[in-house]
Amino acid sequence: MKILIFLSLIFYANSSFADNKLLMITADYCVYCQIWEKEIGKIYPKTDIAKSFPLERIELDEHSIRNDLDNNETKITPTFVFFKEKEEIGRIIGYSSAEMFWWQVDEILASD
Repeated sequence: MKILIFLSLIFYANSSFADNKLLMITADYCVYCQIWEKEIGKIYPKTDIAKSFPLERIELDEHSIRNDLDNNETKITPTFVFFKEKEEIGRIIGYSSAEMFWWQVDEILASD
């Protein structure tokens, strides 16, 4: 089963899936994920955005990424997917800096 489809099934089948959520697809070995955790991960829960879009992490492993050859969207970690009323409203693929991350978040939330 494709990773993205699998993730969707997990969350839609899970009754605790909030109407709004920021889903972070991450991996232990991902250097950019580790940098995000240090620069943003500690403060994100304290932001107003986190009140509207609580963060939930999904951990991928190298095996699942390597064996999902047709799904390019979830091969890059971190990937951040914003859900509003259980519908995807935006996605950030990768992480370069805190400034760029917050700019992309603002763009996603402003366009909704």
